[in-house]
Amino acid sequence: MGELLVSKRGLGYLIMYGSQVFNINLVITSVFILGIIAYLMYKLITIIENKYNKNNQ
Repeated sequence: MGELLVSKRGLGYLIMYGSQVFNINLVITSVFILGIIAYLMYKLITIIENKYNKNNQ
């Protein structure tokens, strides 16, 4: 949470800035992009984990 408050760039900054200037489109877009990044990272870790588990069996 601290990253959102003290950052001067990035998605967290855009979310905080958008909420301060009441730019709902900026906030929603930033949260949407953050969700996509989180989903892709989760999928990548799942693929790596499955590959690692297959090699160890």
